[in-house]
Parts: sequence; C-alpha cells; structure tokens
Amino acid sequence: MEEQNSSKKTVIIAIIIVAVLALLVAAFFMTRGSKTSGTGTTSFGALFGGSGIDTPRGTGTKIAGSGGGDGEGTETTVSALGDPLFRQLSAIETAGATAVEKGGKTYIRYVARANGYIYDVDPKTGASTQITSTFIPRVYEAYFALGGNTVILRYLKHDDLARKDIIKTQIADLVLPLNTAGNSTDAIGSLSSSQSQLPDNISSISISPSGTRLFYLLPVSDGVSGTVVNIASKVGVEVFRNSFSEWLAQMLDTGNIILTTKASAQVSGYSYLYNAGDKTLSRIVREKNGLTTLATPTGSRMLYSENLISGTMLSLYDKKGYTQDEGGGVTHTAQLFLPTLPEKCVWSGNNVRIYCGAFVSTPRAQIPDDWYQGALSFSDTFWTVNTDLTVPVSLADPKKEVNKTFDVFMPFIDKSEDHFYFIDKNTSFLWSMRLEKSKYTTSDELQMTSSTTIPTTLSPEEMRDALGSLPTTTPVKKTIKSK
Repeated sequence: MEEQNSSKKTVIIAIIIVAVLALLVAAFFMTRGSKTSGTGTTSFGALFGGSGIDTPRGTGTKIAGSGGGDGEGTETTVSALGDPLFRQLSAIETAGATAVEKGGKTYIRYVARANGYIYDVDPKTGASTQITSTFIPRVYEAYFALGGNTVILRYLKHDDLARKDIIKTQIADLVLPLNTAGNSTDAIGSLSSSQSQLPDNISSISISPSGTRLFYLLPVSDGVSGTVVNIASKVGVEVFRNSFSEWLAQMLDTGNIILTTKASAQVSGYSYLYNAGDKTLSRIVREKNGLTTLATPTGSRMLYSENLISGTMLSLYDKKGYTQDEGGGVTHTAQLFLPTLPEKCVWSGNNVRIYCGAFVSTPRAQIPDDWYQGALSFSDTFWTVNTDLTVPVSLADPKKEVNKTFDVFMPFIDKSEDHFYFIDKNTSFLWSMRLEKSKYTTSDELQMTSSTTIPTTLSPEEMRDALGSLPTTTPVKKTIKSK
C-alpha cells in the first residue's frame, strides 16, 4: 500500500514539474515577442539586391505587393535607406516603367508582368505602393503616356477557335481615387479602357516622347499599314502603307516617324525618316549589318548599331553633320567607340548626352538576333557620351561595385537626371543606378586620358587610333558643327 502511495506521489510531482516548465517556456516566448514586435528582423536581399542578411526593421514606409512577389498588396516594413549606387525597385517581373511627378516628388511607375497591376515606387527609398488592381495576365510590354496617367499594354491572349495566342494591345486610363481636396488617397484604383481598342497582332508600336501620340504598324494583305493615334481621344488615322512589312518604328514629337528595317546580324539594314504629312521617305543610314536605331525626340540625331569585324559598335548620325578635319567636307556619321545597342541607351533631356549599358566585349553570337530571342545575355557596364565630343566616359561596373551583372533593357531617366533606370533582362526586375555627375560634368563636360579604360571590342588598330587621339592633360575636342 505504501509503495502504491509512493508511486502516485512520484507521478504527481512529475506532472507538476512538467506543467511548471511549460508555463516558464510560454512566458519566455510571450515576453520575447512583446519586446520585439516593432523591431524584429527581416531579409531584404531579394528586394533590394543586398546580401540577404537579416536587417533591423524600423518604422519606415510600407511596401505593397513585394512580399511574395504576387503583387497582391502584401506589406513589408522597411527602414529609411540611403541612396546606393544601384537599387532594386521591383521584386516582381516588370513589363515597363516610367517616371512620374506627384506632389513635387519623382516616383517610378511600373507594370507587373504577371497580372498587369501598377505600382508607384519612391526611387530614393525603394518604398513601393500598389495603385491599381485591374487584372490583365501575361503583359509582356507596357508603355506609359500622358504623364503616366495612361498605359498601353501588350499581352498574349489565347484564341480557342484558332488554337493559338494572339497579341492584344490595349490603351487604358488610370482611375485613381481622390479625396475631397483632389489629392490621391491610399485606396487602390483601376484601369479604364474605351470600347474602341487597337487591332490584334500589331507588329510594331511606338509612343512619342511627349506621350501624346502613338504609331503602330499592322500587317495587311498587301504589306503593312501605319496608323497614328491621338492617345487622349483614342482616334487613329492611317498615314502609311507599304508593300515591305518588316519595319520597326519610332514616333517623333515632330509627327514624323523613323522606320528601320528589322535587324539581323548578317543582313544589311536601312533606316528612313518618314514624313507623315507629305508621305515621303528620306534615307538616313544604309547597308549596316545588325542595324537598330534610337533617335532624339526631334530626329536631329540618331544612334545606330552595326556589326563590324571587331564586333557590334554604336555610331551616331547627325542631321547637320560634322566638319571633317581633312578636306573640310561634311560627314553625317561618327563612331562612338561603345560596343552596345541603341536599345540599351537613352537620350538626355538636352538631346546631346546619352547614357548606356555597354557589353564591353562582344561575344561570338548573332547580334541582335540571339539577344532578342533570349539565347544571349550581356553583362553590361555603364557609360555616358557627350555626342558633341563622341568620347565615352565610364560611370560604373556593377560587377566590381556590387558584385552583380545586369543586361540593360528598356532604359529611361527622370527629369532631374539623377538616376538611370532600366529593366534587367535576366530577371525582368526594375533597377536604378545613381548618376554621379561629377564623373562627367567637368569644365568641358568630358575629360578622358589615355589611362582611362576603353571598351575592348575595338580591333588592335582601332584601339591604337583611339588611344593615340586622346591627349593626356587636356580635354578632348573635335571640330563639330553645333546643333
């Protein structure tokens, strides 16, 4: 009997000890949670391109749609950050972006590729907010117009009858909720599109730099037709028809259009200025293998790429021309000694300076074919060129600066030109690079010495010529007619 009582006491004591330990453990975790509820840690490696090390979480701005990458408004709190050289602005695949002005501040507005949701991100903090929730899946291209308040979306939609995907192009206006004072609120808005939409399977589209008009090319039975659309009214007028259908277009603010034959590495390309008023074509450049182009908003100057023996090289066309050193004649073209494509560049607001991603060494590949098809990826460095002087100046090498590689795509700048924005073609994420103007705004805007690194795709003869033409103490100058 005593043994049974002793056994019962032992069991009761064990139960009490376990219960006490459980209470102590629960109290510990409750106390720990209450002390750290506002100052815990979270990993921002995926969001801002850092090392992924847990970072103290402060009480900064909320980021919408960045937590799980699904764009559904997941919120993550971030601390105030400085202005690093490179900053990741989206953690979701991006179809297109632009700079907008709100309340005297610059924001970057972008479209999520997966669902068509639109976000505004503060480029100085990386804080992003979802502003629309209209669901449009599989958006591959997005272009903004009318100050960022209208968006042109290009997406795929499956046609069950034809059993194939068709290319849809939709013009939609942003409808953002406003408070009684007329200011935007935190409520999520939507997209509104008119009944009259653009036709299916448009082959090329371009929005004017002012964002007021667009031009598109549509395959027809006898070739291709071209139509100019007033974006505000959504009314279009056909201005071009041609039996040759393989064109890429760039709409200018003048109302004229740059038409360039679709590029291929081993095929001679041609570029023309099309006057929509009198329906005339004027040749700009011709017989350039792998030709792609990017003109200023007025067409006064134009970047173009061509495939040379030494690799792909960027060159410049100037409408007024350059006075040659020998003979006093005028030439309209000049090489910029930068191995890149115009698609990786953007014109400054003064229509003279350019900012580019350049691939430093040209791989053995079909350019631009392989790049367009996704079979080739570049590791770009960043450069600027004053096209009055045609000498490149290095801005940054991301591999050395942040141990990252970027393939620059769809670049743009903001009004202040404090940042160069681009989509990394490898990931489709949106990034910014801070522009350090002290690197290139000297007394003559440029000063490059023979010790400065020049992209290495030049042939040995071209490299010697380039280095030999650069003085070691004085700025580089050329006799060039001003615009």
